[in-house]
Amino acid sequence: MTMLSVIAGLFTANAFEWFAHKYILHDYGRNRKGRDHYHWDHHRDVRRNDFHEPVYEHYFGEDYDRHRAEVESLLFLAAVVTPLLPIAPVYTITLYYSMWNYYHCHRKSHANPEWAKKHLPWHVDHHLGRNQDTNWCVTKPWFDYIMGTRVYTAKSETEKNPLGLDLPEWANEWFSSIIENTEVERARISETQQLQAG
Repeated sequence: MTMLSVIAGLFTANAFEWFAHKYILHDYGRNRKGRDHYHWDHHRDVRRNDFHEPVYEHYFGEDYDRHRAEVESLLFLAAVVTPLLPIAPVYTITLYYSMWNYYHCHRKSHANPEWAKKHLPWHVDHHLGRNQDTNWCVTKPWFDYIMGTRVYTAKSETEKNPLGLDLPEWANEWFSSIIENTEVERARISETQQLQAG
């Protein structure tokens, strides 16, 4: 029962990560006067700095103010799920872990882009790919595969399996075989290359 609670917690957290990123931060966040517009400032800075975000180098002060909303949102979510603690303690603790892990991975990825390209390629593809309305997951790409929003780009090292985990080669092949038709972002082709190809 404990293992099922952990799996359910990880699955719930990844689903919410996908949903919140797509519908709250991107759709609702497009409103320039809205609270979540800071996310588009994050996108702008990350694209300008080849995935690095200098703001993540600070924990406090004026430079960190924009990301305070990220921390506040995670603390709010922790408060929302806390009533589940007496009923489903392992599930709730897994959700707490997932919130911490989200913040840790997101912060580390933008402080260390080379680490991100190897360990969170789906998130690198989200920011640096041509279409920033794909690759919604940050910690693991599970719901991007489930929802058909995982798009590979040349900006990172593509994960070896849809779980985004280091597994033996046979397991990589098996998991990859059950996911079909993952989109690959077309490379930009210059007019010269088009003329040469034609």
